[in-house]
Amino acid sequence: MWIEGNYRRNLMDMHIDDWNPEFLSKINIAEYVNALKSANIQAAMVKGKPHTGLCYYPTKIGRMHKGLKEFDFFGNMIEKCHENNISVIAYFTQIFDNWAYEEHPDWRVITAEGKNMREYNGQPNFKTGRYGIVCPNNKEYREYVKACLTEMNTMYDFEGMFLDMTFWPEVCYCPSCRKRYKEEMGKELPRTIDWNDFVWKEYVYKRDEWMADYAKFATKCVKSIKPKVTIEHQFSRITGSWVDGSTEMLTEAVDYAGGDYYGGFLQQTFINKYYKNVSPNLPFIYHTSRCDPELIFHTTTKTEEEIMLHVITALVHNGAFLLVDAINPDGSIVPEVYHDLMKRIYGKTSQYEKYINGNLYHDASIWFASHAKYDPNECNIDVVEKSFEPKYYMESPVSAASVMRENNIPFEVIGTKNISSDNAKVLVLSHVANIREEEMDEIEKYIKNGGNLYISGPIANDRLQKILGVRVIGRTPHDFTYMSPTKFGEELFDGFTRQTPLTVTMSQIEIEIISDENMTVLATQTLPYTMTNTYEFAAIHSNPPGIYTNMSCAILKEIGTSKIIWTAAPIEMSKPYMSRQVFKRMIQLLVGEPTFVSNAPKFVEVLSWNKEGTDYFAVINEQEESPIAPMYDITIDIKKTNRKAYMLPNKEEIKTEMIGKDLMRIYLPKLEVFQMIALK
Repeated sequence: MWIEGNYRRNLMDMHIDDWNPEFLSKINIAEYVNALKSANIQAAMVKGKPHTGLCYYPTKIGRMHKGLKEFDFFGNMIEKCHENNISVIAYFTQIFDNWAYEEHPDWRVITAEGKNMREYNGQPNFKTGRYGIVCPNNKEYREYVKACLTEMNTMYDFEGMFLDMTFWPEVCYCPSCRKRYKEEMGKELPRTIDWNDFVWKEYVYKRDEWMADYAKFATKCVKSIKPKVTIEHQFSRITGSWVDGSTEMLTEAVDYAGGDYYGGFLQQTFINKYYKNVSPNLPFIYHTSRCDPELIFHTTTKTEEEIMLHVITALVHNGAFLLVDAINPDGSIVPEVYHDLMKRIYGKTSQYEKYINGNLYHDASIWFASHAKYDPNECNIDVVEKSFEPKYYMESPVSAASVMRENNIPFEVIGTKNISSDNAKVLVLSHVANIREEEMDEIEKYIKNGGNLYISGPIANDRLQKILGVRVIGRTPHDFTYMSPTKFGEELFDGFTRQTPLTVTMSQIEIEIISDENMTVLATQTLPYTMTNTYEFAAIHSNPPGIYTNMSCAILKEIGTSKIIWTAAPIEMSKPYMSRQVFKRMIQLLVGEPTFVSNAPKFVEVLSWNKEGTDYFAVINEQEESPIAPMYDITIDIKKTNRKAYMLPNKEEIKTEMIGKDLMRIYLPKLEVFQMIALK
């Protein structure tokens, strides 16, 4: 497959309208491709049809962009790139299509308020009035997509396609959605959010299936003509809420996972791990913008250190990096970005490409449950009132990743497809609100194979409750609670006592113990003197603990050789250092003997893997702001003997020493942005 070894990629973002004759009038393909070649870019994503729906090639299906004056930008870019040994990924927008929206009003998404998306103005979540969004359930729209993809793949030859915007930005109540749901489920579309209602959850899962079905349809349109053309659907909305309908099922319609992100390096290391594990093939692809921090800052370029970190973080996870640049409306580019900045960055990172491998050593795996992307507290409200915010379903697992990174616990982020085969010592279910039966099957296989579990918050499947020997009976009405350690939990809850319990800034799940066999209660629930969010108080500024209960809120359950720790709320989300250390100690208890130990500062991530008999380490200085301060005197302890350590790519030997009989300590005297080390 052409993607193998292809790590340096680029996209010139150009969703440009054509009401002004100046727009795209200064397109210069020779200059553009020369810039790509200068930066040693291996693949260019070339716009064929952007969100405007105005094609950059002579189409017979829709309408061509007027500013090109019938110049075939798309075709000429493909030809020029191929002449310079640059692979081409054809860009095609779907669902977001202003031309289709205007020409075919009956294709439009209809929100719960009965509006089309361009009827909104100046609101978040794509309700700016700029985006014309149509429904992928509309059969006529699907035929239009098929015609467009057939036209592009018949007229041109390219290596891959990026089918963008494979998600719903809103819950759609158009006639096509209503008709399909009626035919398949025999019901009207529900309008009340209730995560305790099977009918509502059934509907949300059906939307997930519909979006995956559409993705497979679009992929088939291409593959039926060009079977070897690789397909990437937009997969960045996997971190969005249930509204998007973007789930792990989309990976069944792609050759590799990919998508664009504009957050920091903690976000990137989290999603890169997930992409690596769910992608059908490697490398996956991580997109982010040249503009700082995202494309709306059109004229502001990220620092060299920041882009270098993005590139190397993707690379050590066996991912390709795609720079999303922003073309000027007149079609001109900023060539120095390529001749100077990206040439230096790719020139350096390309030296490490031969060392990477997808299989990271890891002690813990965080399960990112793509069918549970909702806040279970959001119940009995109209769809219009829904939240788009990434609450527990995203914040909790990312917080778990943050604690593990800052304590040098090597971890992965996995999908459902990876659970039963994962060799991590502990699987982390961080506030997973819903576990489907087929997902529970995988979790049971993992436990049967000797794996350990950490579960926080919901125990979201009856079978899992049975394994734990408990029954969920509700949650506290208080949204500010405490965990008081028992004598058995004192070591894990070090720093907290019955008189000074661990603070939980949210409600807790309440359970009834059905079977206490092989169970140890680590902490019990403590509540404030008064109900939170009322006028009555004990202390005016706070909600001190006052009601001590016997309700278990942290337990350790042993199942054969496996151990399970459950906490009634995700303490990994805690802000205080001492509270986060409780989560760390729980993970360390479940891990047992670690793969390696490091003294690296909390924002420095240490990753390790083996390739062809050689162990490698990547030490990455993931500070979120430039300038990045160098770190000194980092050590890594690993069970190895008779090895020497070398800094790559120059293979300069660095100091090591044996600590005891079989523990080797590696000394890294200075870390700037990143360093790769080989053990031989």
